[in-house]
This record gives sequence, structure tokens and C-alpha cells, in this order.
Amino acid sequence: MNHLLVSYHTCPLEEPGVGLSGGMNVFLRGLVEGLAAGGIRTDVLTRGKGKGIETTHPFPGVRIFHVPCGWREPPTRETAHDALPRFIAEARDLLASTRTEYDAVSAHYWMSGVAARGILRGTPPRGASRLAMSRVAFMYHTVEARKVAPADAARRKLSVIRKREEERISGECGRVVFLSRHDFARTRRVLPAVTGKSSIAPPGLGDAFLHPPSGAEARRRAGIPAGAFLFLLAARPDPDKNIDAAFEAFRALREEEGGRVRLLVAGQKISQAALPEGVACAGAVPHAEMPSLFAAADAVLHPSTYESFGLVPLEAMAAGTPVIVPLGGYWGKRIRSVGGGVAYPPGAEYGLVDAMRALCRDKALRNRLGEEGKRAAAAFTREKCTASWARLLSRCARPGNPR
Repeated sequence: MNHLLVSYHTCPLEEPGVGLSGGMNVFLRGLVEGLAAGGIRTDVLTRGKGKGIETTHPFPGVRIFHVPCGWREPPTRETAHDALPRFIAEARDLLASTRTEYDAVSAHYWMSGVAARGILRGTPPRGASRLAMSRVAFMYHTVEARKVAPADAARRKLSVIRKREEERISGECGRVVFLSRHDFARTRRVLPAVTGKSSIAPPGLGDAFLHPPSGAEARRRAGIPAGAFLFLLAARPDPDKNIDAAFEAFRALREEEGGRVRLLVAGQKISQAALPEGVACAGAVPHAEMPSLFAAADAVLHPSTYESFGLVPLEAMAAGTPVIVPLGGYWGKRIRSVGGGVAYPPGAEYGLVDAMRALCRDKALRNRLGEEGKRAAAAFTREKCTASWARLLSRCARPGNPR
């Protein structure tokens, strides 16, 4: 089986690990490696920085085509959208020249869905042109209609375009892939076209997360002093990550507990002058270093107002570190049933700080939740994720296959 993956977003698929901003890349690289090991050959179309097509072969059975599209630094969602027409045109020409015939297509992120539609509708009468949008498995990762409205005018304009495109892709593609049933149920309310064409494929963790270093070793590597209580907040810059609420709660707890409590922010750059006392910023962290960072923390904050799934809580739980999440999302409900952390009511005035205080003061509670989290995270393997994707791509490849 031949599979075409369209990966068009701000980071090219083979961009070196840059921590949380490359989370989708980490997921996709693990997926295509697993699919290839199972006999599904994959060609990947991703953004290229050069002037011509560059081809790499990271794994047996996987080719990555870096397609030039007028890359501009620093990459933003706006510049990525501006470069999309050229990417589509270059990708069409490439597929026409390779003459590879594909059985199914997958696209991750809304611009990837737009690219897939443009590529499939414009190729010459061979190879990929035999595919219709009904053979496309599309994953939003996040849905614009469920996110906090952007503040600035440029992002508001792109937000309107994104909402329109996500609604259109929902109706055109053969399958829409969700990371959880919770995400599907919430998305169906704003995009009813996904009803009847959904597939659930939870993500999987690599061995590094399922077998992290010990907490003592991780704290030694990170230089965390004895007696310090470390909260970790791992998030990219995004209003939905609700970082201000975490800072406010941390300030309140530090007034009670003093200098022993600390907060480390990973995944973005924040000026030290803008950080509350006791808060440090690690910037972008290579993904390979995240298992150790999770293991070094005493608790992980994840106060996001919206996540399609939330890999951070899963990765933290795999390290045996309790997580703090709001009720209402996937992890809020799941933690209530399987443990691994504390779920607080997001509307309560002191909900987050109360949860932080409980973990900070009760070592026995932290130990119990840590063991619960490791057991819960063990169910999320890359093998299971790959098997789910192999099944749904096979369904997309067979005309008339039941949904």
C-alpha cells in the first residue's frame, strides 16, 4: 500500500527537534516510521526552505519531499498561508513527475487539508489524480471554532479563513480523525459534517517517555536544588494555554510557601522582566530532553482552556509526575476516573491554586497519583497508534468500504 502524507505547517517535517513547537512533527515522524515498518510505504510532502525539491529518506519505506514555497523567516501562520499556492503548484508538478500511484492520503492541520485538496484536484491524469477527497483522512489537531478568538487584526483575518476551510474540508474528506471521543463529541457541535465519517486514533508515546530517567537523576541533570518544589508548565505561546492563570495561582501559592516553590516554563521565550518572582523560562526545549524534564518536576501544570487531546499531561504521567488540569477537557474527565493528577473546576476563584497547594503539601498524594499516572499512560503506545492509522488508511483506500 502506498500512502501520501501532506504535512504543511510552520515547521518542515524534518526540522530538528525544537521542543513543543515541533510536537506535530514528532507525532508524524513516529507515525510514518511505524507505518513503514508495517509495510505501508509513505511519501511525505512538507515545506522546504531551498529553491528546489529536496528528497530525504529518514526510514526505509519513507520518502520526504521538501517542496519549495517561498519560505520566509521567521515562519508564522500568516506567511505559511501566503506561501500555500506555490506549495500546491510545486507539489502537483512533483507528483506528475514521480508517477507514483497512491492508495490513500492523510493530511494534518488545516492548511495541509487545503493543500491536499488543491494537489488532488490539479494533478495530471495519472498517479495521485486517481484519488478523490473521499480517500483523504484529515486530522485538525485543533479546531479554530473552538479556540479563543485572536486579539490582533491579522490573526482575526486568518481565523475567519481557517474556520471556513475547516468546515469545507469536513464535508469533502472521506474521514476525519480524532484523538479522543471527547474531542469528536465537542467538535461535532460546531462542525456537524464530521458525523458519520469519524475515526478515533489516540496518540502513542515513544520509549523515552514510557521509560524516563529516575526523578533523582533528572533533578540532578536539571540542577534543581534539594528541598525545592518544582512546578513545570510546558506550553507554546497561545491564548488557549491560559498561562496568565498559572502565573496568578503560582504567585498566590508562593506567598504561602515562600521561596521553596518554583515554576519552570518550557516551550517559549518570555522576558525575565515579565516573569513573576520564582519563575524561570527554559525557552524551546528539544523533544528528546522532555522526558527528563517531566521526571524532574514535582507536578506539571496544564491549565489550557482547549486541547484536542493534550500530550503534555500524558507525557508527564508517563514520567510518574502528577498533573493539574481543569475539568471539562479530555484529561479532566479521564483523571477523575483513572487518577494521575488533580482536576479542578476552572470557574472556581481558587480552583487552580487549591490544586497546586494540595500537591505541594502532600507527598503521599503525589506518590499515589504518580503511580496511577504511569499505569494510565502505559496504554498509549506507538504500536497501538500506528495500528489505528493503518486500519483507517486501509478503509480510505478501498472504495465503498463502510465508515
